[in-house]
Amino acid sequence: MARDARIAERRATKTAIEARQAAALAAAQTAEAAAREAAMKAEQEARDAEFAERTAREAAVEAERQIARDARYAARKAKKRKGR
Repeated sequence: MARDARIAERRATKTAIEARQAAALAAAQTAEAAAREAAMKAEQEARDAEFAERTAREAAVEAERQIARDARYAARKAKKRKGR
């Protein structure tokens, strides 16, 4: 009878240890998944910011080209008017 009680106690202890280990593993896996998700979100935000910066630079360059083109056109028109 006492022997059966000791065996049952050992099994209960072993089961409790296994349950704690499983819970710790699940918590670690959850934390790892959350960290991966946060890293992916940060990378996406960095890509989005880089795209926005590149788009803004391209728009600025295009605006400068348009201004230069308009200035050349206005200069030609002024020269033609002056020549008349």
